[in-house]
Amino acid sequence: MSYLGTPTPHSGRGSPVSGGGSSLWRAPEVHHPDWSQRAVQRTWRTVGTVFVAIGVVNAFIPLLPTTIFLLIGLWAFGKSDPQMCARLLDHPRFGHSLRLWVEKRQMTRKSKIAACCGIGLSAAFTALVIGPKTVTWAVMAGLGGLCMYLASRPEPTPVA
Repeated sequence: MSYLGTPTPHSGRGSPVSGGGSSLWRAPEVHHPDWSQRAVQRTWRTVGTVFVAIGVVNAFIPLLPTTIFLLIGLWAFGKSDPQMCARLLDHPRFGHSLRLWVEKRQMTRKSKIAACCGIGLSAAFTALVIGPKTVTWAVMAGLGGLCMYLASRPEPTPVA
């Protein structure tokens, strides 16, 4: 059967369709990418967009982290949208820091100090709000471990 519904002779393609006493042939189906793959790709693109948007908003609010949200957005776009991933890596303001982390797991000293100061402020705020409880000590230990991890990351070598 043609795409318009009229019978066509068998050409070696398609599949037989029984109907009305004569054998008709159905045109081969067009294969599209699996809907689940498209759904997963859209989900990663949405996650990337949300985290980059949070990072952009945080860029204009003092003391809120920007780079970590851009890194999460970059990771999500790496799974769904290579063009957006490349745009983030080529960004004039944040591209260098993102590229250092993605390619070499390096951080500048200024970035380490800023991150650890921000983490310290968050730890102090958590202690102030929650008080001296077990969960506070667990959060402090986790944030302290995070600061040690960040401090242990290599710094880029200066270009001469």
